[in-house]
Amino acid sequence: MVSEAVVECRPSGRVEGAADTARRQRHSQRWQALVQGAGLQGLSDWQIEPVGAASQLLRPPATLTAAQAAEWKARLAARPEVAWVEEDVREPLQQAIVPNDPWFEGASGQWWLQAVSGSNSLPLADRRRGVPGAQSAWRQTTGRNQDVVAVLDTGVTAHPDLSSQRLLPGYDFVSDWDTRLSRGFANDGDGRDADPSDPGDWVSAEDQALDPARYGSCPLSTSSWHGTGVVGVVAAATHNSLGVAGLTWQGRVLPVRVAGKCGASVRDIIDGMRWAAGLAVCQRWAQPQDPGSGCAAWLPLNPTPARVVNISFGGPAACHAEYQAAVDELWQRGVVVVAAAGNQHADPARPANCNKVLGVTALNRDGFKASYANFGPAVRLATVGGDDTGGTWGRLLADGGLLTLHNEGTQSPAAGSYGRLVGTSFAAPMASGTLALMLAVHPALSASELVEGLQLSARPHVGSRLMRACSAANPGRCLCTTQTCGAGILDTEQALSYARARAQGQAYQAPQWPWVELDTPELEQAVALGPDREPTAGTAPNPNSAAPASSGGGGIAGPALLLLGWALLFAGAPAQRPLRRG
Repeated sequence: MVSEAVVECRPSGRVEGAADTARRQRHSQRWQALVQGAGLQGLSDWQIEPVGAASQLLRPPATLTAAQAAEWKARLAARPEVAWVEEDVREPLQQAIVPNDPWFEGASGQWWLQAVSGSNSLPLADRRRGVPGAQSAWRQTTGRNQDVVAVLDTGVTAHPDLSSQRLLPGYDFVSDWDTRLSRGFANDGDGRDADPSDPGDWVSAEDQALDPARYGSCPLSTSSWHGTGVVGVVAAATHNSLGVAGLTWQGRVLPVRVAGKCGASVRDIIDGMRWAAGLAVCQRWAQPQDPGSGCAAWLPLNPTPARVVNISFGGPAACHAEYQAAVDELWQRGVVVVAAAGNQHADPARPANCNKVLGVTALNRDGFKASYANFGPAVRLATVGGDDTGGTWGRLLADGGLLTLHNEGTQSPAAGSYGRLVGTSFAAPMASGTLALMLAVHPALSASELVEGLQLSARPHVGSRLMRACSAANPGRCLCTTQTCGAGILDTEQALSYARARAQGQAYQAPQWPWVELDTPELEQAVALGPDREPTAGTAPNPNSAAPASSGGGGIAGPALLLLGWALLFAGAPAQRPLRRG
């Protein structure tokens, strides 16, 4: 049944709106004449209401049958003064997409994927002012399988909540392996090969005793399963009635193993970057130590090049020429490198501080900088990364960490599990996953457009009368600015709106964002305790981090490459265990 329609007149036949009573009467009479002129006898007692600048809503005195509606629409449309006639229908409400993964919903679930929300009157567990709002973005797209995110990390472990159809054949670039001693950072029995699985990156007292030159500077640690956690943020199997969700439901992941025991070497990372983008990588020169002799052994080309390369590693040093050359090479191919800013509450690590790299720092769920997160002008964007109980304010403001994939093994891999993860390592893949969704909307976006889209669509940083801005004198939990934490807070929904506007050849117009002022009882109590952290002294690694603190292999000398996150492992219900640094 049809009850009403919207009619627009052509400019020459418009019946303009009326301001006074007499003009309104003449206006109504003309529209009644139009209805009668269309030959709709017996239907003259129509209600007429304005719509927009020059249209009118026509409502008949009684509901019409489909046949009657078709007849009067055709007759109205045939009038020379009518431009068009459309049925006025009720649009369905755009419901939030809720995946059926059992640990997605709720304050103790994957709050970091849920819609942006919160006010100062709500408890911290119900505030999500720093999240990217992926759940809202899924109404536009959940991704497509042609889009590839390369994850350069410790490799990946098998997990029941990770689809093998979306996990591409990757490569292992960890080169340090001494066949004579059967030892090395690779920890997998050989050097580079086509197996990107994670054998574990633990460092034991036995390792240090057997090979102090290699492992002596590495802290004792259990295996981190760092790469599995990062992959889970991007692409955990979603809407499969199991475990957790990932940011992109359809996009594929290319696992590129660049890190083993004690971190990653710069050489291995750079070769992994280039291979992930589809570039040729030489394994061995014809004459050792002589690049001019030509390549004697090329690695197989990557058949599924990535448009996004995620690196959740970093060293406390300036970007150097080798890194920058690789980044520039990828940029020219339309590939965006996303890198974690680091966890030393100091200057951004490399390669996040390289030109054309999207350096990402971490926020608390309320939108201010996480206690540990690095900051500075080299940071391009901010999003939640989990905020643990470190710092003076931690017991009041910690947010529980990000729930994603992990493994039960303390050394070698065991059963797949889930973990609450904390660090800029896990903020970076949120930006990477968002880039994959943008490409699903508009595959032709260039590298510069992808980065521009994330920055133009970002929400403004939050403010507060209680909290001070981030600075070397105030490096802990603090208020971000565009000079310390990038363009703003990642907004996945708006990033997709940017991509859609570009696909349609239109300019993107950001919303008029409301000002968010943090003024909560927890924050007021925290500020009364004094500064969250003392002033930064250089860029020394965080002594509380459980991640490996040095790297080696491949003959590359230089600052350590650090895992930029830590985790609590669990196999049971996630809400039953407090967060702690591993």
